[in-house]
Amino acid sequence: MAARLIRPGGLAERSQMDSPAHRRVQATTDQEPLSATGRAELRWGLERVLLMHEDHDAHDLARTLQRALRHLPVVMLHDRLLPDGLLVEHLAVGPGGVTVVASWRADDVPSPLSVERVRGIFSARGELLRDGAHADRTALVGPVRARVGAIRDLIEEMAPVEGALWLDGELVPRLHPLEVEGVVVAGPKAIAALAARDGDLQDYELTALVEFLDGALPPAL
Repeated sequence: MAARLIRPGGLAERSQMDSPAHRRVQATTDQEPLSATGRAELRWGLERVLLMHEDHDAHDLARTLQRALRHLPVVMLHDRLLPDGLLVEHLAVGPGGVTVVASWRADDVPSPLSVERVRGIFSARGELLRDGAHADRTALVGPVRARVGAIRDLIEEMAPVEGALWLDGELVPRLHPLEVEGVVVAGPKAIAALAARDGDLQDYELTALVEFLDGALPPAL
C-alpha cells in the first residue's frame, strides 16, 4: 500500500519553520544532500533514540533493528508512551510509513507456528495463530494491534501504519514470517525489511513525521 502524503498546511509545512534545528539542517543540505537519518541526527542526535529496556531480549531486538536499518532511510524511536499510557517498544519510520514493533520471549511456544483461517457465523472470517501443539496463540498479537490502532489515530492519514511481533525463544528457531490479523510475526531480519518497505513519503515528510512522533510520544523514562 502506497504511503499517503501529508496534507498541505500540515506537518510538512510546520517542519520547515525557521527553527534553530531547521537552520542547522538547511546549512548542511546547502553543501551536501542529507538522508532522513542524517536529518534526524542533526535535529535530535541519534543518541536521543534511547534504549530504555531493562529486559535483555527486547534490548537486543532494538540493537539488532538499529544495526539492520542503519544504512537505510529509516528512523527508530524506542520505548515511547502513547497518550493513554501504553508503552510502544519500537517505532520505525521509513518511506513506506510507520511500523510498530514489539517483542515477546516465547520459550513456552512450541514450533512450528501456523496461521489458521476460520469462518464463523454469518460468514464472518478470522485468523488464529497456532503453535506446534495446535494451541491458540492469537492473543500474542493483540497488544500490537492495539498500538497500531493508537498510532493510526494519532497520525490520522499522514502515513500507513503496520505492526510486527518478534517471538524470541529456543523453541521458535528460524521463524518463518507469518501474518495474522494484520500483524507480521517474524524474526528481526524480516521485521527490518518491513520497516524499510518502499513508499511515497519524501525525505522532508518522513523527517516531519518523526519529529511529530518524537514530540507527541515522550520517552518512558
